[in-house]
Amino acid sequence: MFIYLMDLASLLLIALALSMDAFAVAVAEGMASKGREFHMALSFGIFQAFMPLIGWMAGMNAKRFISSTSYLAFLILFLIGIKMIYEAGEMERMEINTTSIIFLSIATSIDAMAVGVSLSLVGAKILFPAAVIGMVTFMVSMLGFFLSRKIKKGYMAEVAGGLILMAIGVKILLGW
Repeated sequence: MFIYLMDLASLLLIALALSMDAFAVAVAEGMASKGREFHMALSFGIFQAFMPLIGWMAGMNAKRFISSTSYLAFLILFLIGIKMIYEAGEMERMEINTTSIIFLSIATSIDAMAVGVSLSLVGAKILFPAAVIGMVTFMVSMLGFFLSRKIKKGYMAEVAGGLILMAIGVKILLGW
């Protein structure tokens, strides 16, 4: 059951969906960031792992004020999915330095904080999911850099990620 321990398939789908922003950035920046790929992917993974922890803590504090947590978890995931689809392909190129890597890491992991809130609302544990989200994001980012010379657009990955988050929100709402 999703309440106390997320099933592995849902967790991997959430991690994959959340990593799509980082994948799109990795594809877009792949040519410009030669030699910085590992640092960017590592930063993306670290931020993507810590943001759900922050969101989860905020959600646990807010949970006592909310009566129907599954509806709110659905709404958060569904809206994040819509946002990802709407913003697909809107990334601009920037100079890659330590500051920009941190900025991109934060920008690509904000959705993970909202997912952390959702996980707290449905009573899921957070440490293992946060670690999986971070590791998947690191691996997907590295894959994005590797494929950057072959893939022209990363926006379809963001659309797919948005659709996955929306589907998991529906799953929570229906109690599957």
